[in-house]
Amino acid sequence: MLDGDLVFQRATALQITKHLENSSQMWAAPLPKGIYIGLQRQLAEAEASKANAAYWVLFHKDDAETVIASCTTYMRQALINEGHGMMAVQAAVVTDIVTLPEYRMLGMATQLLKKVQQRLDECPTRVEFSIVWSDLRPEFFDRLGWKQQAATQLRIVLGKAAVVEVPAETKELSYSNVDDFALCSRESLNAAKLRLSAMRAKGKTWAQLLPTQNLMRWHAMRGLLTQSALSKGADEGRKRHGASFANAEIRDNVCWAWWVPDFRARKLFVGRIFTTRLHNMQREIKSLLHVAAGEALSMALREVVVWEPTEQVIGAAMQLADEIGKHVRSVVEERSDMIPCLRWHGGEERQGGLVDGQFYGWS
Repeated sequence: MLDGDLVFQRATALQITKHLENSSQMWAAPLPKGIYIGLQRQLAEAEASKANAAYWVLFHKDDAETVIASCTTYMRQALINEGHGMMAVQAAVVTDIVTLPEYRMLGMATQLLKKVQQRLDECPTRVEFSIVWSDLRPEFFDRLGWKQQAATQLRIVLGKAAVVEVPAETKELSYSNVDDFALCSRESLNAAKLRLSAMRAKGKTWAQLLPTQNLMRWHAMRGLLTQSALSKGADEGRKRHGASFANAEIRDNVCWAWWVPDFRARKLFVGRIFTTRLHNMQREIKSLLHVAAGEALSMALREVVVWEPTEQVIGAAMQLADEIGKHVRSVVEERSDMIPCLRWHGGEERQGGLVDGQFYGWS
């Protein structure tokens, strides 16, 4: 098929439906196709998506109803530090990239994504950087200018015979739900700005997606809608979307975490772990991971996953696995999928990259 026969544009309402139908072939499981499409439409109305999402399609000029290749972009609040302090910017996440099976290996995704890059570079409000989360083929995105970033993960693996009870609430340990996200978000945003501002290396640019309240709620909504659909409305809904720990003896030692289930992968992803200190908080973090492990098992999930764990998070997970003992282990490794790939505005080459790439940024 000649390039001149192809049309690229922002999707019409009908083409959005086609895009969702095509996407469902790859990502709907374990949901039925119709439920998956309905869920995606609901997520598109969430505050993190409304007015921030766009669908892009490639099709033959004589057949606008057959969407050959397509993707979604979300605009996100972000920060960069070019070596002289933090600056608020706009970023984009490119996701749900799909090509019809009969058109794969013909360069259709390449043509689509090059056009998307052009549109992002031409946005009236400058898009400072964009991110794609690569599944298995980061070298494909590298050729298009999206450079692979750090992709370390901590996995708390819960064996089939593992028994992990959710620890009871105490004066120090509290469960969190979606309504608690507002306070969590304010603390997290302030800390993110302070820590990025402190990263000053000459000739390097650091980028971070902001862990906003709307983004946290988008993830929570996705998990709740999926769980409700799988339980056919019989489930009352999870009461623990996260947990917080305030050390009774050291007032400034406070940490919290929130998480979301992935029933397709049978994993509980920790969206973000926040700590007021960068050291000496393993006891507090271990309590949060203990709640997460118990919550995972209560939903028949076999792993708790933390992206870009710090040394004290890794230490806390190892302690937890040792204390629980049988059938629970802690593993730190490089990810083989869901790898962030970053492209600067205009394809500019820069030293530096993405920081604090925890799961909250994924879409």
